This record gives sequence, structure tokens and C-alpha cells, in this order.
Amino acid sequence: MDRNLLLKEMRESIGTQDPIKFFEKMVDVFALLFDHIEELEVDVKKANLKAALAIQWEPKMASTMLSKMIEELREDKADYYEEISQLKKAFMEDKVTQNYNDFCQFWQEVLGWHPFLDYDK
Repeated sequence: MDRNLLLKEMRESIGTQDPIKFFEKMVDVFALLFDHIEELEVDVKKANLKAALAIQWEPKMASTMLSKMIEELREDKADYYEEISQLKKAFMEDKVTQNYNDFCQFWQEVLGWHPFLDYDK
């Protein structure tokens, strides 16, 4: 739902429609806010991980990134069988997570983008 349209409808309902209509729209506003907050929380977690790795390379955190990417690809409706299998193998072998250059090169070869730059599927 478009937030501008929703706010316009709320303004127009004040004094002209039953208060229930206004509060129904307010519930929609809260749903939009909660969705936005959840997205921001995910972004903050990603930023915290990237910031920690930028300060000092931690293989365990890189493994966590691999694991989370596997989960994200599994949840996606597209077919990522090959990418998932490569990520799982890298996770199990724990070789590409040992240094920044190997990790970034592997990530780019498998997924096609840099692990520490924003990317929207």
C-alpha cells in the first residue's frame, strides 16, 4: 500500500467518516511501519557484520555470512541449486573464509557481486 495515499485517506476521513475507518487506516500505517522496522533491523545486522569484518578479519563471521546466504537462497523462489552447493562446500571446507581476498573472490565467482557492497536480488 502506498503510504502517501494511505495518509491522504486518513486525513480525508477525519470528521467526514466513521472513526472506525480512520482507525482501520491507522492499523495499515502500523503494518507499514513494522515492516519497515523489520527491514531496517536486517540492514543494521548486516552493517554490523560488515563493520566488524572491515576492522579485523574473522573467519567465523565470514562462515556466518556463508550460512546466512545459503538460508536466503533457499528461501528465494528462484533455483539456486548450484550456488547453494558451492556455498555449502565452502562452508564445510572452511578454506575461503580464512582471509579477505579469498573470501571476496569466491563470493564474486559464485554469486556475481562483492560481499561487502549492497546488492538487491
